[in-house]
Amino acid sequence: RSPVACLVLGMAGSGKSTLMQRIGVCIHEKQIPSYVINLDPAVSKLSYGCNIDIRDTVNYKEVMKQYKLGPNGGIMTSLNLFATKFDQVIDLMEKKADSLQN
Repeated sequence: RSPVACLVLGMAGSGKSTLMQRIGVCIHEKQIPSYVINLDPAVSKLSYGCNIDIRDTVNYKEVMKQYKLGPNGGIMTSLNLFATKFDQVIDLMEKKADSLQN
């Protein structure tokens, strides 16, 4: 059985973090094995726990300074830089996959 994936996207202020926090509470209460990845390099703090956080790899503010970008360009460039290392994310998830099977 393939794992379920939930990708939460939306504009700033649309409730992505709130939804993720509520999903986190639900999966914790129901003891559903999960693996959460934060792909928002500009979020200042998370209201939910995550296993992988883009902010551990890419410093959004430094990207803005280095490439002389505004906020949106900084986010896009941070995501592009993180994407160059996404094979490492896949490797981590594959190693964890057996423990996440229901």
